[in-house]
Amino acid sequence: MDVFFENDPNLNRTKLGRLKYMLSLIFPEVSAFTKDFLIQLTPDELKRAYMRQVEDCYSDSYEQLHWEERKSRQMRYQQLLKAYNALLPRIDYIHERVQEIESHHKANAATAKLPRKTILAVGGAKGGVGKSVLAANLAVGLSFLGQRVVLADLDLGAADTHLYLGVKNLSADWNDFLDKKIQSVEEILTPTPFEGMSFIGGDASRLGSANLNYLQKLKIIRHLQALKCDYVILDLGGDTSFSVLDFFLIADHKLVVTVAEPASFLDSYNFVKVSFHRFLDRFFAEHNSLKDLRGRISEVLPNRPDRPLFNSILQEVRSKDPSAYSKLKLHLERYRLSIVVNMAENGNDIRVAESLKCLLEEVFSLQVGILGTIPLDMSVRKAVRHFTPFLIEDFHCKASQALHQMLAGILLLREPDSVRVELLKKMKPIRNETKDWIANSEMTLDGLTKEEIRFVSNSSPDHHQVFRKILELIAN
Repeated sequence: MDVFFENDPNLNRTKLGRLKYMLSLIFPEVSAFTKDFLIQLTPDELKRAYMRQVEDCYSDSYEQLHWEERKSRQMRYQQLLKAYNALLPRIDYIHERVQEIESHHKANAATAKLPRKTILAVGGAKGGVGKSVLAANLAVGLSFLGQRVVLADLDLGAADTHLYLGVKNLSADWNDFLDKKIQSVEEILTPTPFEGMSFIGGDASRLGSANLNYLQKLKIIRHLQALKCDYVILDLGGDTSFSVLDFFLIADHKLVVTVAEPASFLDSYNFVKVSFHRFLDRFFAEHNSLKDLRGRISEVLPNRPDRPLFNSILQEVRSKDPSAYSKLKLHLERYRLSIVVNMAENGNDIRVAESLKCLLEEVFSLQVGILGTIPLDMSVRKAVRHFTPFLIEDFHCKASQALHQMLAGILLLREPDSVRVELLKKMKPIRNETKDWIANSEMTLDGLTKEEIRFVSNSSPDHHQVFRKILELIAN
């Protein structure tokens, strides 16, 4: 277990040496103060050892001692008191960190035993691009296809996703859970009108709702990962706070929503950049050999020709620590990131997404997909005004058809690798044939075309029925 002593601003190397000296006063019988000793030491054990040493200073024979010996013991007592007062907050801090790490390990072990599920995070540009509407309709669409879904509103400063589901009131929310009025996250699951789908919301009217502390954030993440369902969909805020970034990073599939406007394009790029930097910072912090690279992360900027692209930093990792390099490459392969273009008006809008995809791949060496384009559709506006998912308001509209194709692409992630490989072989000619569909808002990239959905349906007996249902919905 590593509690990151060398990286802890409250316990640097100089202070660590001083800490060991003070420990030697209270634990004179210990020959070496190792990291394991510090990890296992509790505040109560420190107090008991301190009291034993104090008692030795003022034993029953104290009054019979020569004045020089008594003075020596008084000085020793002053040293003990000073050492104890200095040590206690340090040991408290270490003990808290150890408990956090142990709790995290236990949560990971428990999560490993849970049935497989997929976490999708919907983030990206600032407000107005339709993140909450998309998250709500993705959740509803997956529930229609027989999946067990939990939609979690984590835009705690503007928690209103429930309104897009037609849910007007919440019996309990995140604040009740964090305030320990409710012990289990299952108790704040709000039923929805859609079979197999539940909702977790917040209370934006409460002052400070969006200001999560570190332990609250970990608690939410731990309980989200332990939910028993097929999909957890996270609706995130448009800011780049640590909480939003860490929620985004736990997702198996990260969706970045944008519209075809310069400001939204820049917001989306910055969101991905900051979240990727957060991912790297945490990775480098976990490897002693790479800690000096943490300050280099900010150097990855595309508009400065004198600054390196991420690939150059990746090569430094390779030379410094080949083992860490292999782990990082594996993490990058699993860093599934897709762009969704919302309110698209014509074929030019898909090219905005392709530009963003190319930029992210060039700068960060990531594999970026374009999950789909949702056309500008008056049915969506009408649905929002009626507090209804647009899949319910009009499942024949173009936005609904585009969403169904995106749902097929999401479901494909749960398919066996062999099916994915076969699909990729046939995908290129299919896409070449469907390039002309862009202007009619029928083209989705990582989201599947009708021909691709048909191929997957025929190739995957286990999920034949659900993919056939998508084809029926698109055809109607």
